[in-house]
Amino acid sequence: VEAIASSPRRLDLLVGPAGTGKTTTMSGLRAAWELEHGAGSVIGLAPSATAAQVLADELGIETENTAKWLHEWRLGARRRALRDQLVSLGQIPGDNPEQRGARQREIERLEGLLTRWRFHPGQLVIIDEASLIGTFALDELVSAACEADAKVLLVGDPAQISSIAAGGMFGSLVRERGDMVATLSDVRRFTHAWEKTASMELRVGNEEVIDAYVAHQRIKEGEREELIEAIYQAWRSDVIAGKDSLMIAGDADTVTELNNRARADRVATGEVTATGLSLVDGTIAGVGDEVVTRENNRLLTTGKGWVKNGDRWQVVATSNDGTMTIRRLGGRGEVVLPSDYVAEHVELAYATTAYRAQGRTLDTAHAMITSTTPREVLYVAATRGREANLLYVDTHYDPDPATAHEGTTEVQSARQILVTCLANQGSELGAHEMIRREHEDAEGIIRLHGEYETIARLAEEERWNELLARSGLTEKHLEQIRESSAYGPLLSALRGAKARGIDIDDDFRTLVTARQLDDADDLAAVLANRVATWTKKHGSRRIGSTNLIAGLIPRATEVTDPDLGQALIEREHAIEQRATALAERAIEQRAKWVQLLGQMPPESAHRAVWLANVATIAAYRERWNITGNTVIGNESNVDSIEQLGQRRRASSAVKAAIKIGGGEIGTGDTGNIDATTQDPAASNQLPVLECANRTGYFEERSHNIADQL
Repeated sequence: VEAIASSPRRLDLLVGPAGTGKTTTMSGLRAAWELEHGAGSVIGLAPSATAAQVLADELGIETENTAKWLHEWRLGARRRALRDQLVSLGQIPGDNPEQRGARQREIERLEGLLTRWRFHPGQLVIIDEASLIGTFALDELVSAACEADAKVLLVGDPAQISSIAAGGMFGSLVRERGDMVATLSDVRRFTHAWEKTASMELRVGNEEVIDAYVAHQRIKEGEREELIEAIYQAWRSDVIAGKDSLMIAGDADTVTELNNRARADRVATGEVTATGLSLVDGTIAGVGDEVVTRENNRLLTTGKGWVKNGDRWQVVATSNDGTMTIRRLGGRGEVVLPSDYVAEHVELAYATTAYRAQGRTLDTAHAMITSTTPREVLYVAATRGREANLLYVDTHYDPDPATAHEGTTEVQSARQILVTCLANQGSELGAHEMIRREHEDAEGIIRLHGEYETIARLAEEERWNELLARSGLTEKHLEQIRESSAYGPLLSALRGAKARGIDIDDDFRTLVTARQLDDADDLAAVLANRVATWTKKHGSRRIGSTNLIAGLIPRATEVTDPDLGQALIEREHAIEQRATALAERAIEQRAKWVQLLGQMPPESAHRAVWLANVATIAAYRERWNITGNTVIGNESNVDSIEQLGQRRRASSAVKAAIKIGGGEIGTGDTGNIDATTQDPAASNQLPVLECANRTGYFEERSHNIADQL
């Protein structure tokens, strides 16, 4: 409150993750502001009429939805022109008193509208749920406030769902201002202490938080039909127990299915009538049903209120002419909805999308999650309930069933799907930030590594295919290998063996014939694993030290095509530079995983080696999307041979960095780094050897970092 009230900025930001008390903060801010600027100097705006009404009820201030306010404000020029025209008429000869009175009343009416639909000097304009407001609308609102010498406060959470229009500006502003943004961090909504911490980890996409939800039995997995029934039964039990509960889904079809399931049961128990009126989504609403209105209509009034988009009601009566009488849930106001409104803008209210659930607080929530659910939707769905939020993960979901090959798609676990969701950020970015993100992705380890592997495969494929052909494999085996998704990792493993000094031309035949292969599900994967294991056991540390890019990626050797060779060198340099930049950024921002590695050594040579190890770890984290506070994530989450090999190199870098930097790190912090995960051929000196050819470069970089710190 103090940071915002005393700030000289015309535009300020308040970030409040789910359940951190944004409303309480805004109430305190209103009290402080009105002491300085007078009663009524704080007004509120929100992206929907329902949200605006909630804001009005909670803060006791005048509020409106942004679309309505902008519509009226845009009429200001026309109203001023009409007012000025009427004023200029003055005393018209021959006017009777009645005409003059009518003209004066019209002038006063226009003056009142102009006063109401504009901002005023010293006013504080609170715009709630700011992430849901489009960029162009936001620009108009802020411009209007600046012209009037008023102050705007944007309140919201960029980690929640963003605008369906061109948006992303609230998140861009938050990221642009960094530490200058007023941010709430103490979660108060949840009954259970663990869920307070877990919600914040979920918000930033830390996949390790999934373990907490598993441990507290908040995740159920299965096929869609059984999950629909499980969601309904759990919701029904909560409702019977007197709890305020909601079923949530990411798409309208699932919402409709859940609504139909709830209504069918309520019809069977006699709570609602079987007959009723058809609604826009194909469902039926009868007497006793709970419904939600989906369009603002100020002509349909209930005493002091009116029908808003998002209002929830109970059906009192239905008529043969298609009209419906409804009563506000928890209230007394009734209204008769016209038949066309019922047919086009009324839905059942037992389930809803996450987008429409944003901003609501309940006792419990039950949410359907699929592999296409974005992080923002998952976060919103998992933070609505005070007492419990349960996630029902569809492990058989196919986003494109028309092109599916039944029985051939591997079923993913709930954990794998949730990891995918956390990595899938769906919030829109502002235009300038989108450009910056595209540049960042183009220079990222994931893309550069993919490009390097593709070019290396093209440059070396003929050589490795010849090796495969003379290894004793049959034509059928060779065809299976080339068609396997593990073909690329196999070639990468062969390159890694060569980089570590293995005489792979002689040894590979031994690896092929060591055990029979006919019962292998994936021949390429089996051979890649054999090569990696052989390399780990027999590879030379010293030779390998000069043939790893960023301490992770085996360097392609014996490339004869000059163009491909040059392309590989360019990617190699780019990967090294990116790894260093990531390390420097993590050090500057004092990332927790870097702090676990100890302090940067004061001696130049040790500092360079320490930084080289940090760069290797940073490259591994970006390549495999490690976002948590552990250094290289948990080994149990490694799901490919390629990642396992790189993780072993990264774990060696972790141990070397700790030894040099004096860090104290536990098993939980490192991500299960212990003797069993280490390459037996890799001692604590291995990273030092791997860094030897990079020491000069890192020595210069470490001097620069030391100066900056």
